[in-house]
This record gives sequence, structure tokens and C-alpha cells, in this order.
Amino acid sequence: MATRKQPRIMNGTVEFLSTYGHASLFAGVLAEQLGLPLPAAPLLLAAGALASAGKLNLAVALLLAVAASLIGDTVWYYLGKTRGMAVLRLLCKISLEPDACVRKTNAAYSKHGTRWLLFAKFIPGVSTVAPPMAGFHRVNFWKFIAMDGMGASLWAGAFLFSGWWFGGQIETVAAHWDGVSGWMGLALVLLCYKQTF
Repeated sequence: MATRKQPRIMNGTVEFLSTYGHASLFAGVLAEQLGLPLPAAPLLLAAGALASAGKLNLAVALLLAVAASLIGDTVWYYLGKTRGMAVLRLLCKISLEPDACVRKTNAAYSKHGTRWLLFAKFIPGVSTVAPPMAGFHRVNFWKFIAMDGMGASLWAGAFLFSGWWFGGQIETVAAHWDGVSGWMGLALVLLCYKQTF
């Protein structure tokens, strides 16, 4: 009977987290939130799977992921507040249409305000632009922390609890999660859009 070849990325991530524990989860989430091209989703899924096996504490993992996210986002918030549109242009240079990116994100943020922070992390690209946009629009710092903290909790919690719930099937979850998270982000955007009218 032929066995199905398992993807190596999650196995390596689980081994990495098993070896270095909660500190590696914190460092990985912080690195992604600061803009390094290191995806935190596999780390969060693996941390959830390890928590279901009793090798990590789920509550501590959630707390550390949210804290790391808030630290990284606060850096971008202050850069947006002090450097304004220059920071947004820098982030949008990565996109295919930098000028359209600046216009669209500015218009979206003007329309949805801080509610954007609740679902921004589920939408690739938007998660990086949302914190400096909040700073650029001079959102009150404590309001930013509250909304961004709730958004980070939803995001980290979704991945951690998916990893915890599915535990043994983590490879399957990892393979399908990107598509699901994109649809969740779109659904949240549409919900917020509908509530404004």
C-alpha cells in the first residue's frame, strides 16, 4: 500500500517549535508583523497542534502571538504617524500597481476606519498596510491598540485553534487554510461594507 508523501514545511515547523518553544512563536510572529517575508500562519497552526498534544500552552501561545503582533503593528503605526504617505508608498512599491495601491488603501481606510483592523490580518497585503494607515489618519493610539488587539486575537486565535482542533490532520489544514482565510477576509470586508449603508 503506497503512503502519501507529507509536505515537509509543517513537519519542520512542528520540530522547530518543539525545540525552541514559545519564544520561537513570538519571534516568528513579530518578524512577520515587522515586514519580513516569514509567514506566521504555519507557526500558529503548528503551535496549536503542539498544544493539542500537550507540548505547548495554548493560552500562552495566543498571548505571545497577540503581543508580538501588537509590537510589530505599533512600530508601523508610529511610522505611519510620523512619516505619513511616504511609508505607505514604500509598502505599496511591492505591489504591482503602487499608485493604485496608495489610492485604494487610503479610500478604503477613510471609508471603514478602525473596523479595518479587525479583519486586516486575514487579507494578504492589507495586514501590512493597515497599521501605518491608522497612524497616517491619526487614529487615537489606545483605540488603535484596542482594535488591532482584537484583530490580532481573531487572527492568531483562528490559526491556533485550527491547529489545536485538527491536531493530527495539520498538513491538510495547512494546505487548505490560505484559501479559506482569503474568503473569510472577503466576507468580513463585505459585512463591514454592508453595515456602512
